[in-house]
Formats: sequence, C-alpha cells, structure tokens
Amino acid sequence: MASKDPKMSKQGTSGKRKHVTLMIPEKLKIIRILETGKRYIVVMASYSIGLSTVSYIKKQKDQLQLCVT
Repeated sequence: MASKDPKMSKQGTSGKRKHVTLMIPEKLKIIRILETGKRYIVVMASYSIGLSTVSYIKKQKDQLQLCVT
C-alpha cells in the first residue's frame, strides 16, 4: 500500500536544486568562464544551476553586454 505522506513522495527525493537568482555581473562572469573553454558542468557545479540555465545565459550574451554599457 502506497503512503500518502508528502515527505515520502518521489518529489522530495528528486534532488532538485534551490532557486538561484543570478545578477548581471555573475552572468557576465559565467560567459567569460565559458569563453575560456571551461565545460558547462564546471559552471553548473560552481553556481548550482542547471544546463539549460547555462545555455540560456550564453545565448543572452549580446543582450547582457548591452546592459552593462
């Protein structure tokens, strides 16, 4: 018989990351790290963000650089 306790659900054991909010300078630093040839997985571990987030930041490169200037 399956337990109805929410603490025992699969969602609680999925290992999801906490919500992380990155500021523009941090995103620019991630872009510089990627441009030096570092792998995505290094950035993901350093900033506790997912692969899709790193990809999205890299895609936003031009827009982010315009915000700084």
